[in-house]
Amino acid sequence: MSVPALEFKKVSKFFGEVRANTDISFFVERGAIHAIVGENGAGKSTAMKILFGMYRPDEGEVFVNGQQVHFHSPIDAMAAKIGMVHQHFMLAEPFTALDNILLQQKGSAFSLLPRASQKNRLEEIAHRYGFQINLNAKVEDLSVGEQQRLEILKILSQDSEILILDEPTAVLTPQEVQDLFANLRRLREEGKTILIITHKLKEVMALTDSVTVFRAGHVVGHKWTRETNAEELAEMMVGRRIQKPQERSTAVDEAKTVLRFESVSGRLGSHGIDDIKLSVHAREIVGVAGVEGNGQDVLIRALLDQQALEEFTGKVTTLGSVGSFPEDRLRFGVLPSRPVYENFILGQHKSLLFAKGLFLKTKEILQRTKDIMSKYDIRPHNAHLPFDKMSGGNQQKLVVARALLQNPQVIIAAQPTRGVDIGAIEFIHNELRKSRDEGAGILLISSELDELMALSDRIVVLYKGRLVKEFTRAQFDEIALGKAMGCGN
Repeated sequence: MSVPALEFKKVSKFFGEVRANTDISFFVERGAIHAIVGENGAGKSTAMKILFGMYRPDEGEVFVNGQQVHFHSPIDAMAAKIGMVHQHFMLAEPFTALDNILLQQKGSAFSLLPRASQKNRLEEIAHRYGFQINLNAKVEDLSVGEQQRLEILKILSQDSEILILDEPTAVLTPQEVQDLFANLRRLREEGKTILIITHKLKEVMALTDSVTVFRAGHVVGHKWTRETNAEELAEMMVGRRIQKPQERSTAVDEAKTVLRFESVSGRLGSHGIDDIKLSVHAREIVGVAGVEGNGQDVLIRALLDQQALEEFTGKVTTLGSVGSFPEDRLRFGVLPSRPVYENFILGQHKSLLFAKGLFLKTKEILQRTKDIMSKYDIRPHNAHLPFDKMSGGNQQKLVVARALLQNPQVIIAAQPTRGVDIGAIEFIHNELRKSRDEGAGILLISSELDELMALSDRIVVLYKGRLVKEFTRAQFDEIALGKAMGCGN
């Protein structure tokens, strides 16, 4: 057997009393595409951050191309030709896309080239891999999807031999995913070794050569992809069989409209929506498909925060209370450094449930938070823990629990399962179905076509700020939806 591109031998990493990784051992062959899968908090990202020099192992050894390595920072890892795209972007928002790439190239031979030559070279790479990015634009003006593609472009520009991608397809259309897969296969043929952290088992089966499964900080299995299937991997990840959703027992209440957009137009920075006409009925889930940056954020603001828009015309009508999940929970939905119980009542801290006059009912708040954490299995069961110390899946469970606390009649679910694991996805989907069956109307905004097709009664496609297509459930087709998302027809 040839020397692996990388190998972990009994690697452990502790954060105080928390054992993020315990005796992690696995290897990846050179020139392979390898998946790292597991629930949120299973230790996947911690292991990859060790490989990238962001953390140092407390125990065990890491080998790259047969040589033991002791990285003190990502600079050491990049010098060893390892690149990483993180789930939460590592971008300086006030700077241009070009400057963000050049900042990471500082000290390299590439950085010594004239700026015009650097830009030309990056545009050549972007064109080769099908990434449409304005390198002169500031990152803060780029959509989430464009920022994701910028992150991938960064490591493609570094000539890395080992590429680590954390949820790289989260904001891509099916066609873009296929293009990315084709490029990753091309990189594999060029001898690159690629590690993908993902929750999308369909992608694991379609793309990878091998897969390592993490659960609760341990490696619980290593499989050759050709010798396993998505169901087996899911069961290994969560330690139980994933339940298939039950058929719905209720019908859409077409006589009762709970949300209506009437010729709504608006603008926020470089993004806008134009003449949106859309209704959502009680007991109905209407999915909004579209590549990030086509006006989804403006659509949400038109409903929840019109004052944030630079322009607004038309009318939005809702029947009853509104609950919402923000598209970026860390940016819009929480106070990351504050404890869980404070985040749980955020936005509802003046309600009679949690306040009496000017004073908070601290005892009741803590008890209600503990009850919800138990009911929704939000881990660890510690209401005083800072929010940002929980895994992504547990963070999102809390956001969902908060939004559904008072049984709203209208629910705005924006990217409800982005970056969360298969167990949390199952839970969140079941909660949305339950709310629908109990009478709520749900506007589901997601870049995940599988999610939209699994949950929605209708899907509309948003392209360059306009609703260009509508599909009934009987018409759902991934290729047709992807085409509409990518080119508007």
